[in-house]
Amino acid sequence: MNLGLYAETYAQWRDASWFPSRIIILGVGHRSRDEFACLPAGFKTPLGEVEPDHSFHNALAARCPFPLVRDAKAFQGEHSIEFVVVWLQVLRDLFFPDRSFTILPILCSGLQDFVEKGVPPSESDPATVFAKALASLPGADDPDTAWVASIDGCHVGPRFQHPFEADEKVRRLVASWEKHLWSVASTETLPAFFQHLSSNSNGFYFDGVGVLHALLAGRNLKAEIQPTVQWHEPSDQSLVSFSRGHLVATS
Repeated sequence: MNLGLYAETYAQWRDASWFPSRIIILGVGHRSRDEFACLPAGFKTPLGEVEPDHSFHNALAARCPFPLVRDAKAFQGEHSIEFVVVWLQVLRDLFFPDRSFTILPILCSGLQDFVEKGVPPSESDPATVFAKALASLPGADDPDTAWVASIDGCHVGPRFQHPFEADEKVRRLVASWEKHLWSVASTETLPAFFQHLSSNSNGFYFDGVGVLHALLAGRNLKAEIQPTVQWHEPSDQSLVSFSRGHLVATS
């Protein structure tokens, strides 16, 4: 876990003297068997409890012609949600002690079938229907509502079952590939995003595909990302990449 990048990200809220009352957390479904799932679940941490936003969940469920979750256990121990909740509690307790907030946790997986084809889900695909429904919720653009994309970057090396080490040459290759991925997420269209992912079948295991699709397709957003950093572990020659930035509306 890159504590520095977490701190830099949430420091932006502190510096803007802004803390929302509703936070939609889109995380990676590491244990989910579905492409997306939404559960009106709160979380209890050593810093206290955070309640779920039932009204937002109910409004979303009314807009989707399918169940929003089939396996609630996928949310248990999901670090892409838990880490965010703890950081939000710390930020609130340190700088906004008079504020309270609710969360809506959402899990998205890798849309691997579409990555293999190099095309995004169609307008009628449940993943796109879900994204559009999420974006259309009353209050989705309210300044008191925040959207947090909590995703993993690339995972490369023996630790992640690759048959090669993340040596200096591989690290440069991964950095170049991921830089281009963020570039198309920032300046191009979803087809270009999926075409680039398909160039190696997402063989560097970038874990944010479903989350970014939900935001880029549903809310027509683009990514503005600070330079990506790599955490490299010499002991087993593996790496994980980390990024931070904003998602902004296109003109």
